[in-house]
Formats: sequence, structure tokens, C-alpha cells
Amino acid sequence: MKQLALLLLGGCSLLTDSFVTNDFSGDLYPTKVDTASGAVIVGVREGGEDRIAVLDALSPITLIDPGLDAAPTVTSDDLLLLGLRSTGTLDLPRAELSDARVVRLHPCDDEDCVVGTAGLQRPYEAIIGADALAGDALRLRLGDDTISLLADVAGDEQSRADVCDAVYPSPYRGGGTLVISGTELGFSGRRITMPTCLGANPDPDLPQSARGTDALMLISTGVGPSLLGEAAYQRYRLVDPTAPELEVLPMGTVFLSSGPIAGRIATIPNLAMVARSGSTPRAPCRHVFAHHLLLERNCVVGDDCPCEDGDRFCALPALTEIAPPAGLELLVIPDNNATLQALRAELRPNQPEVDGILGTTALRSFEMDVDYPHDRVLTRCTTTDCTMRTALPDESDRARVASCLDAKF
Repeated sequence: MKQLALLLLGGCSLLTDSFVTNDFSGDLYPTKVDTASGAVIVGVREGGEDRIAVLDALSPITLIDPGLDAAPTVTSDDLLLLGLRSTGTLDLPRAELSDARVVRLHPCDDEDCVVGTAGLQRPYEAIIGADALAGDALRLRLGDDTISLLADVAGDEQSRADVCDAVYPSPYRGGGTLVISGTELGFSGRRITMPTCLGANPDPDLPQSARGTDALMLISTGVGPSLLGEAAYQRYRLVDPTAPELEVLPMGTVFLSSGPIAGRIATIPNLAMVARSGSTPRAPCRHVFAHHLLLERNCVVGDDCPCEDGDRFCALPALTEIAPPAGLELLVIPDNNATLQALRAELRPNQPEVDGILGTTALRSFEMDVDYPHDRVLTRCTTTDCTMRTALPDESDRARVASCLDAKF
């Protein structure tokens, strides 16, 4: 019963109204967090009691664990978000989350719930979900183990691109109904969906089928390694025949807030997170190829031109390329995994099948703003593992976009 993902029913609508649900909650200065387990760990104070909490942007609800045998309830409470002190304690007040809807429910099957990579997992007693954060903008700078809670992020799409941000408009999807003790509670669509190209290779001499594997990923701050369904990994092996067969990969386990997931540990060389195009939808890997080609020049005869109707140039959305020297570790999990299946059911029919979850390990080379008030996500590179390709709306923007390729913040 305790698998939170299994509590999600129906409801696949895209949330199109404002995310602003509460007054500004946070502090302008960064909050130190604990990411040693892979999950983003903070403290939370409610009713004068401090608890260890997982801050998970994938969770649609905020939860406090009342204990294994306590009856589930739903209340509205004022929560105080606590950061990490230099002494290692999670008790530094950093933000107030007023009148948050709190589900009191034991989230796992064991008496004590843990989260994190096997061998590094740690106990937790609460989950801070997207519903408690939705009136603000959550800034994740996980390479420095910090987050910030901001009123919003100023500037329209063009002004953000001018300062070398990749802009991902309208990435939030999902929504549905949570059943607690027979009572139905609706929740809005705040799952961060990210069209992704796994193993991107924009070589123009390759056929498109060899330029990477298209996948739809969701973003979570409650898990370290990224999770990928077995079918998506098998598609990746068609692109990269040197990738090991699934059966020979070593076994691994990660503990989600709802319990452990076992799978096989794989590594891919890179990935690219691609913004959606409002004018000409293309698969993520096609967008990566198009951006590399058209940033350099217009199409010529003989090119595999990504533009339609004989055009030699076409507008392209932003993308963020991530290529750590040691590659990106994935946990390949069965496609019938309950969490994957529940997420797929929630996002149908408006989205392609969910292939996996991008965890915090994949988010450490850039800063990400989960800008709920403006219905967008922003990214900017912070390390040399990351390359920023901002939106390319016109041929005249080439110099500006090229100047951002090596920008680091």
C-alpha cells in the first residue's frame, strides 16, 4: 500500500493556470542542503518539532510521517524549511511555507523509511513536495549542495536567453487524484517533464537513427542516480552497440521515498535536455543535430536538413548538453516497475511514455531554476561538463548563441 506512486489515479490534464498559490516564502541567500545520499535532504519544523525531510520536486504532495500504525490524515500547517549548519545539523531556519497542505501518512513498508543510494541511504520523516513550493521559484545548485527559494525569476524568455539561460517553457505535466483513507484529494500537474537525447552524437555523416536515443524523462531531487526503463536501454544499445547487454550489467539498488528499487547499473557518455518547440515539434535527438548544424550555417544541398518545406534555416529551442568525463550512471529498472507505471498512467495520453527519471547526479553540472510562477524551467552551466545552447530563433542570433556555449556561472 505504501508505494506513493500507486496512490495516483487518472487525471492527465496539463495545468495551464498560474502556479502562484502562496506569498513569497524564502530567503534570498542560498540554503545549504545534504546530498550525500543522493537525495536532497533538508530539515522541516512543524508544531515545534524538527524532522529530517526529502525535498523532491517530483513529489506532488508534502508529507509528514506519523509513524507506522498511525491513521492517515490531511491538514493545513505552517512549515519552516531548515538548512544545514556548518556543524552538520539540519536546524537552520531558511524559509517559511505557510498554510501548506500536509498529508500525514507512513510512506514505506518498513518501520523506518530511508532514501538514497544503497550503502549511503539515510532515514527521513517528511517529504517537501512541489505543492508546498509552487508559489515560488526553486533554484537548485547541487554542485555546491545549495538551494534557494526565490519569489520568481525576472525576465521574459528572450531576456533570459540574452544572459545565456536555456529556457524550457511549460514543462509541467500530470495531475490527478490522491486517495487518503477513502477521501479523494486532487493535485495539480507539476511533474517536470524533460525531452532528452541519451548518448547524443550530432555528427552530420551519421543517419539520424545513430545520433542518440530519444527519451522522455522526469526530474526528481529525491534520488541520486538516474533511472531508465529496460526498453529505453535496449533502444540505446541499438545506437551504441558497444554498450553492454543488459544481462551482464552489475546489479544495484536505490531507495526511493516509497521503498527500494533494484536494477542494473549502466553508464552512458552524455545526454542533452531539450526544450519543446512550439512551432515545429521534433524528437530530442533531431533537435540536438539541428542546433549543431544550424548554429554553424544554413542547410545546403546534400544535408540531412531538419527544416521543413525546403527552408534552409528554422528556429530551434534551447538545450543543455551534459558530458561528464566518467559518463553518467543509470540504474536500468524493469518497465513493469510500479513507480514507472504509475507515472506513465498519470501523464497519458498527453505525453509519450515516460522512459525514466533524471536524478540529482545528472543535475550537478548546471544550475536549475524551477520557476513555477512563470511556468518554466531555466538552466545555466556551472562546470565544464556542461554546454549551454540557448534558443536559436533567427539566423541573426548565431553570434549571441555561440557566445553562450562556454558560459559558466
